[in-house]
Amino acid sequence: MSSTPDLSTAAVWLAVLAALVPLIKHLWHTSTEGKRLPPGPKALPLVGNLHHLPKRRQFEEFYRWSKQYGPIMYLDMAGQPFIVLSSHQAAQDLLSRRGARYSDRPRRVMCGELVTKGMHMLLRPYDAAYLLHQRMEAPLLGVRAARGYAPLQDLEARQLLLDVLGGSDAAGEGGVDFAHHIERAMASFIYSLAYGYRLRTGHEESFGAAKRVQAEFARTGVVGAYIVDTLPVLNKLPAFLAPWKREAEELYQLEESLHVGNMQRGLKNPGWNFTKHYFNSCPEAKGMPEVEVAFDLGILADAALDTSTVTMEWFVVAWLTSGGRWVARAQELLDNVVGRGRMPQLEDRDRLAYIEAIVNETMRWRPVVVAGVPHATKTEDTYMGHKIPAGSIVMGNHYAIARDESVFGDRPDDFIPERWLAEDGSLKDLPQTGFGFGRRICSGRNIARNGLFIHMAKLLWAFDIEVGVSEVTGEREAVDDLAGSEGFVFVPMPFKAVFHPRGQWARDIIEGQGSTHDIDHAELLDQAGSDRMAKLDKA
Repeated sequence: MSSTPDLSTAAVWLAVLAALVPLIKHLWHTSTEGKRLPPGPKALPLVGNLHHLPKRRQFEEFYRWSKQYGPIMYLDMAGQPFIVLSSHQAAQDLLSRRGARYSDRPRRVMCGELVTKGMHMLLRPYDAAYLLHQRMEAPLLGVRAARGYAPLQDLEARQLLLDVLGGSDAAGEGGVDFAHHIERAMASFIYSLAYGYRLRTGHEESFGAAKRVQAEFARTGVVGAYIVDTLPVLNKLPAFLAPWKREAEELYQLEESLHVGNMQRGLKNPGWNFTKHYFNSCPEAKGMPEVEVAFDLGILADAALDTSTVTMEWFVVAWLTSGGRWVARAQELLDNVVGRGRMPQLEDRDRLAYIEAIVNETMRWRPVVVAGVPHATKTEDTYMGHKIPAGSIVMGNHYAIARDESVFGDRPDDFIPERWLAEDGSLKDLPQTGFGFGRRICSGRNIARNGLFIHMAKLLWAFDIEVGVSEVTGEREAVDDLAGSEGFVFVPMPFKAVFHPRGQWARDIIEGQGSTHDIDHAELLDQAGSDRMAKLDKA
């Protein structure tokens, strides 16, 4: 008779007992030091505050709690210390000014160690390997380099105008799936830059695989979705007792195939691109396993696609739900500065501070990574008289921080671009929290901001928009400006919109340019690569 069940049971009990050791230690610690911890909801034995967490929209609950408990709040997640920061001052003080202490990431067994084999830049611990990969990216993502990519962003923005115009003409009052066209434009730009190829339709097989990888990363990264993330010691169990391991391996193979395939394609495609830079001009990549380089490129592309696409979608939501006044002001400014004989470009930016304010307000109003990416600290600290235990997960709740009235003024739930402007019309130096904090701030923020400006300026210059008509009711759809998907990225619920040219002049210019897919983008890539090298030589 087989003894396998007995061995299996013993292995499980050993794992559970091992998991209880740090939990008991933590309970003793909190009982003796609890008065020094930051305030927060009262915890229960063993489970801590797990029973307090809502299944949906945790960022809103954390925001409500901050009104009661203040800018720094303590939660006990079954023995795991969890700190939530809800003011810009607290996030800046800890995550930026004390970055040496707070730049680590919490351990994520499923999505970090198993699905991506420790190669996801967002989840890497703050160590020598992280700094090496950061140095690899730096020459490609700085302010100077980002300006060199503007012609490629302009190319995709022009194609976006043609696509939504043609789609609206074909769909009539039902409206066009604008989110798909935005996604294609953003993906085509970053895939061109990373791998040297554009997306014509947004339905390409490789792009479909990329979207599945993104969706699986978001799903496997949900806090509490896998018991192994709550009790990491369970990962020591053999595979037949750990079904998540097989699932993770299948997802890893999918992602590896995608990233390596794109990297190989990038090496063969004409024109300069990030892939060729890594292999030909990046000393840090020399001797690095090719799969690791492939993951760097793939995750860089995925991050740029996701956040920029969703920010543009929230911009359209704001336009439709609160845009009467500020859209009219923006369009008047564009008419005065740019005129109706050409489209706005990045070079117009210095004279279009109000458009820049709209970009800033969109990112503040609906931060895409709405709850922030958790940081971690390995050492004990004290802040505002409160003890922050070693091993704490520390999260800057972007939703709450973006509503900090001491920084952004009153009516934080309203979309008000003017909050970013000084009396003379210039931009205020207000914090932009959507890209994160400190040493883990988004490295691609300069490229992202340029792209958001170009796309928003062009859409405002060209169109008036309204919500599409429902096929069921025959009435225009209602758009809820707080309706969004759950997960790592906060995405608006889908709807369609009608894009009306602001006049025949707009239609003539958009249609007159024709499709940009016939333009040799490899020439633009070579120019971006040569400009980047020239700027590095001058530096």
